Amino acid sequence: MYATTGTNFQSNLRRKQELHASKHANERKQQRAISQEAIELIALFGERSHDGQNGIRYVMTDKAMTRLERVVGHTQQTDKLRGCYVVLSAEDECTVITVGHRHD
Repeated sequence: MYATTGTNFQSNLRRKQELHASKHANERKQQRAISQEAIELIALFGERSHDGQNGIRYVMTDKAMTRLERVVGHTQQTDKLRGCYVVLSAEDECTVITVGHRHD
């Protein structure tokens, strides 16, 4: 369903530009209690897929959580990221379109 490759993950790590949120994303961040730091971690470690609407979705799946926890360890803060997602604009991959929690 959500696929990522080592190459995608490495390109995320090399991203030089800072993420900036749209007005909609800022509202969703506040409503859903997702911090800017969490958004950056999700964009770095989340599994990447195209959303079919000119966006790139990064989701904190079990696989993504494992990668994150290898780097920062397992904490209550990292555990809260499980199932969270960030959608970035496919045009620049720096504009956050929306954020949320995935419900299966």
